[in-house]
Amino acid sequence: MDEAVQLAGRPSAPRSRRLRRRRPAAPAARVDAGRVAQPRQRNPTWLIAGALLVVLSALGGVLLFSASDDRIEVLVAAADLQPGEPVEHADLRIARVAVDAGMATIEPDGAAELVGRQPIGRVPAGTLLSAGMFAEELPLAADEVVIGAALDPGEAPLSSLQVGAGVELITLDVGDPADGEEPVNRGRAAVITPLGTGTIWAVEPIATGQLWVSVRVDREVGLQASLASARDALRLVLIGGAG
Repeated sequence: MDEAVQLAGRPSAPRSRRLRRRRPAAPAARVDAGRVAQPRQRNPTWLIAGALLVVLSALGGVLLFSASDDRIEVLVAAADLQPGEPVEHADLRIARVAVDAGMATIEPDGAAELVGRQPIGRVPAGTLLSAGMFAEELPLAADEVVIGAALDPGEAPLSSLQVGAGVELITLDVGDPADGEEPVNRGRAAVITPLGTGTIWAVEPIATGQLWVSVRVDREVGLQASLASARDALRLVLIGGAG
């Protein structure tokens, strides 16, 4: 009984010590076996906006290029055009070129008016066409022809040529010193041959920067001058007091 009294008389242990419990450990990460990661969903609005941006950028580049492109569509000879032979649709084609202001050309819608007309002189294939190269008819004598040639600066007095002016036609050929000719330029010689005289029939600048000159001449002179023009040897000289 004394022990019971003694036990009863002992101060009891703190409540917190009696109620102490072990804290449970943090649960381990759980992994579901066989589970596949879901793909990230893309926003279709951004995809459409990106595609539109690419299209607009390409369109802007095309418009910018078109705005800076000063080329126009003109008619050129699709084949060699011979004097006296009426022009047909098959003889014409369209080319897109850049031309300077004041250069004479024919736009594609002028093809209908050109068909049936006759070239005043031989027009090589690929030449840009202008109205001065053609005529409704050629009122020439039986022994006369009109030849045409595209001349560069220096091949004719371009600033002085006028319709009706008298000119002398010559050829300027570069010879070979081996033939005994006097060398005048890097061991080569120039040979000048007069062909005859003629009258300016038409003069017109063309888009190549050259001058298209048509000359009325005797038939024999015209044949020789056409050959000289084909090899770029034809030259024109004004005759003083003629016209």
